[in-house]
Amino acid sequence: MSFAVSMQQISKRYGTVQALDNVTFEVEAGTIHALVGENGAGKTTLMKALYGAMIPDSGTTSLNGNPIKFQNSADAINQGIGMVSQHYGIIGELTNFENLVLGSEGAAVLNKSTMSERADRLASSMGFEFNWNTESSTLSPAGGQKLEILKLLWRKSRIMILDEPTAMLSPQDADALYDSLKQLASNGATIIVVTHRITEVFEHCKRVTVLRGGVKVADHEVTNVTPSQLAEEIVGGEVIQRPKPVSLAKNSVRLSIENLSVKGEKGDSAVKHVGLQVKTGQLVGIAGVDGNGQRELFHALIGVAKPTSGMFSFDGNQWDTETSQTRILEGLRVIPEDRHEEGIIEEWSLFENSALGLQRLPAFSNLSKSTREEAPVMAEMFGTKHGGLDNEIGSLSGGNQQRFVAGRALRINPQMILAFQPARGLDLNSTTKVYQEIRRACNDGACAIVVSFDLDELLDFCDRIVVMCHGELSEPRPEEARDRAAIGKLMVGAG
Repeated sequence: MSFAVSMQQISKRYGTVQALDNVTFEVEAGTIHALVGENGAGKTTLMKALYGAMIPDSGTTSLNGNPIKFQNSADAINQGIGMVSQHYGIIGELTNFENLVLGSEGAAVLNKSTMSERADRLASSMGFEFNWNTESSTLSPAGGQKLEILKLLWRKSRIMILDEPTAMLSPQDADALYDSLKQLASNGATIIVVTHRITEVFEHCKRVTVLRGGVKVADHEVTNVTPSQLAEEIVGGEVIQRPKPVSLAKNSVRLSIENLSVKGEKGDSAVKHVGLQVKTGQLVGIAGVDGNGQRELFHALIGVAKPTSGMFSFDGNQWDTETSQTRILEGLRVIPEDRHEEGIIEEWSLFENSALGLQRLPAFSNLSKSTREEAPVMAEMFGTKHGGLDNEIGSLSGGNQQRFVAGRALRINPQMILAFQPARGLDLNSTTKVYQEIRRACNDGACAIVVSFDLDELLDFCDRIVVMCHGELSEPRPEEARDRAAIGKLMVGAG
């Protein structure tokens, strides 16, 4: 077997944390190879070592049988290695052409005509179409991903690392991306995909390597392992089964949104005349590609953005004219998208953060006593790992911060739950536990709206799914209510 990449016994320690422990990672030339594992398993650290962005403490790397040692990413790029991170490296104010060539111009004076011809040839070879003079800020997530791939081809990359490449894509765009990657692999490129989506591993990859706690625990031909076996290897034990969603929704409407419009940060119309009713006991998932108005809708419901038209009410109380604090007193609970900006104060202890936003609830009438009672329960709900509740919450890992924020939102009498990417940074079992707790609250009479960019996650846990596209809300026909392809079409405006 010919290995394009052979990393032998790679180790890396950061302080007291052993991020990688004698990891051997080999990738066959001309294939798509998946690298999987929970957050913190060492996947990104290993790929940084391959890309030259991190120098390991020990171990060796060979490309096509030739030993190589990188001092930085420029060395790796010169050897034909390219990497696309989960957060694209595209500058929105530049044109598509400028982003394509940025950093690899090759000369002080550019021959734009010759370079444009090459750009057209590259795009055509992949079946892509670009207006090179348009600002990249206008690109969809799928368009951004395509431009990132062309940037690798422009630099003549033959070994390509893609970190969660479909995280922001619709199912159709994800399938189209993998079609492009298979074309590249058939032409001799070697593709490494870091992903948490097990279905993609089995649909598109030849081999899969599993990391857990900085150690390689498995390496398989995809045809020689089952999805359940792979999931157990990822979590290191039994995986909590996800039961089919069963709604206990009643006919009474708790949240009613009518003709709601909200402007975005740039003054554009981000939410357009949205209407939605959520009944007692309902867990509603909002599917959609990122940037289609989900964020602005949530901000309006929470009270940090003012609608330009329309209204919404909860239990008959007109919330759009009430303060956020009044909504909280009446049962609003939030798992925010950005926990650092909207969910925690990093310099505060877990005790102090336990009351953040909830401090006017009767449960916190005696603030010092209540935080001492509530913080341990909030931490215990989803197994937050911490060195002491009096420690700064900023000292916790991202996943543990998320567990605590979720526990705080779901601990004290939630009635209207708004959760934006509630499973961000969580392992498979913790994800299931958070959704189970949201479901339990709904079964007790609450209702919930969850935004996730992972459609499979919504299909697993929500009893009703609606779609946001270009600021408008739509719902699949009843016979297609759980049809992944039909919902995917609505996500890109093709339904």
